[in-house]
Amino acid sequence: MGGERGFGAVDNGRIADAQSNGSSRPVTRADVTASAPPDARPTISVVVPCFDEALVIMRSLDALYAYLDGLSCRYRFELIVVDDGSTDETAEIADAFARSRAEVRVLRQHANTGVGQALRRGIAESTGEYVVTLDCDLSYSPDHIGRLVDALREDHARISIASPYMRGGRYSGVPWRRKVMSRCANRLLAASSKLDISTVTSLVRAYDGEFIRSLDLSSDGPEVNTEIIYKAQILDARVVEVPAHLDWTGQAERTEHRRVALRVRRTSKVLMFSSFLFRPIAFFVVPGVLLLLIAISTLCALGVTVAREYSDAAGNPDNRLFDAFATAWQLRPQTFIIGGISFVIAVQLISLGVLAGQSKRYFEELFHIETRLLRHVTRLDARIDATPEPAPPALPEPAPGALPEPVDR
Repeated sequence: MGGERGFGAVDNGRIADAQSNGSSRPVTRADVTASAPPDARPTISVVVPCFDEALVIMRSLDALYAYLDGLSCRYRFELIVVDDGSTDETAEIADAFARSRAEVRVLRQHANTGVGQALRRGIAESTGEYVVTLDCDLSYSPDHIGRLVDALREDHARISIASPYMRGGRYSGVPWRRKVMSRCANRLLAASSKLDISTVTSLVRAYDGEFIRSLDLSSDGPEVNTEIIYKAQILDARVVEVPAHLDWTGQAERTEHRRVALRVRRTSKVLMFSSFLFRPIAFFVVPGVLLLLIAISTLCALGVTVAREYSDAAGNPDNRLFDAFATAWQLRPQTFIIGGISFVIAVQLISLGVLAGQSKRYFEELFHIETRLLRHVTRLDARIDATPEPAPPALPEPAPGALPEPVDR
């Protein structure tokens, strides 16, 4: 086990040195840990949600552990596996893997609650300065972890995303239907957001640990990835991308047993809702303005017809105007209907867009306040936990030969 070799060999050497100093009391590992200088290496927490992954989980965990152990000169690490109510042997295999590796933890969900719930629990249980979320099937290879964390540190970002769709990214073995839908979804979401990114739905990311643990997330499904980006945008957090390779090659066996194709109806609903979150005004104002233009052009044509009939009519102005409208109705009844209905709907949509924009602004302000309060309380709790409790005052020792004071009953 690479992790035990990396840390255990140092401790064994320190124990041997301490025992060679002639101390009569046996030296334990706790004594060495207490006397050792603090480890300045930051910690990476890798969160891996899984559901019915018995076919691949052992191979994936072996590859992840070996890669993370190779980074031990720069980082400490913890590997958190969240079993989301698997019906096969996924949890048992993960438990067996973690039993002899202190850096690996397995969290079990009692039922299949969704990848969003699994991610939220894994992130909440993490302790690292950096948190990386990764698919269990390793469709993105483990070496993306180092590149994502490096991007966080170099660009001083809060989130770095593995993107196969940006310049330098690529994908292979992805079914054409999933590829088309994924690209369309990400283009729509990227256009709706204010961030200069090309991949919004990817689960494979690295986060600043304190930042991601301070977000109040609520999504239970895959839309949690979009929710994180949306709330990061509210907080003006820096989000960067890293060119990535999405590799589905060799997964034909798994796709025969699992429904990996996107559910078109559910995905469309999630996509529309996520786009609405980013820019609710666009969903009301843009259609409203288009309908208003149709209404204006239709009513202008109607006005031209009424003006022409008014000039040709005889009599007093009131009768001429009434006759002009009556003639125009006989000539173009659909103009009245289309123009009137379009105008009413346009006004309603634009009004809803204004209200949605105000509601979004209020939500963003409240979210800012809530997040700042949560961070303040978290830091305050950490300070309280780190402050040692004062020792109780020492009682004066009785003088030799003095009798104890009587106790009143």
